[in-house]
Amino acid sequence: MYKKLLLLTLFVVLAMPMQAIAAQLEMLVISYPPLAWEENGKLTGVAPEVVEAIQARINDTSSKAITPWLRGYEQAQNMPRQAIFPIVRIPKREKLFKWVGPIFGEGDYFFKHKDSAIVVNTIDDAKKVKRIAVRKEGYTHQTLKAKGFTNLDVGPSYDASYKKLAEDRVDLVLLGERTYYYMVKSAGLDPNLFERTGYKLADSSAWIAFSKDVPDATIEAWQKALDAIKADGTFDKIMKHNFSR
Repeated sequence: MYKKLLLLTLFVVLAMPMQAIAAQLEMLVISYPPLAWEENGKLTGVAPEVVEAIQARINDTSSKAITPWLRGYEQAQNMPRQAIFPIVRIPKREKLFKWVGPIFGEGDYFFKHKDSAIVVNTIDDAKKVKRIAVRKEGYTHQTLKAKGFTNLDVGPSYDASYKKLAEDRVDLVLLGERTYYYMVKSAGLDPNLFERTGYKLADSSAWIAFSKDVPDATIEAWQKALDAIKADGTFDKIMKHNFSR
């Protein structure tokens, strides 16, 4: 009986199209409104919609699931056939993954509590404050640490960072100029509590990152499909839909 079951299983696998077998990836989605979040058990936001549009073009059926940041970041580096998104592409991460994108971009500014007297017009001004809240091993943590910041208050999540700023337990948080409203609101806070300072640290972009074992041909297919949805207007429709909510 066991041998018959084994032979049947092998027959089913061998009968499957090789493309279908090769196409399966474990897709790890990082919650980052409005780029990605889960609502009523369903993935929504810019990043999942862009990925789904790409998948439709290349007949990829890989499933997607929300994953905690640190777990997903480590898993994507150490397990085979992984993809993680949205993730900011920075020098420290460049050689850890293969990249497809960008799927989003914005300028990053330091934000303060609206009642704060702190003035930040230069990077040195930001380095002089007592505390800047960052998510452990997140984009803000890795970027500011690389730029020589020693006043970082490291926490488990972006939500924790925003709550610290709202309660005046830290002085600054680095946020995207387009996403800050949605991120702060999703943390259960009033975005009007925060005020953008005059200093833009950088322009950042979110990408889809694949584990190093994923074939270059797969990466090329994903990139070509992304370029195609940008060229035919699908990408712009997704952006407009999500940022008009």
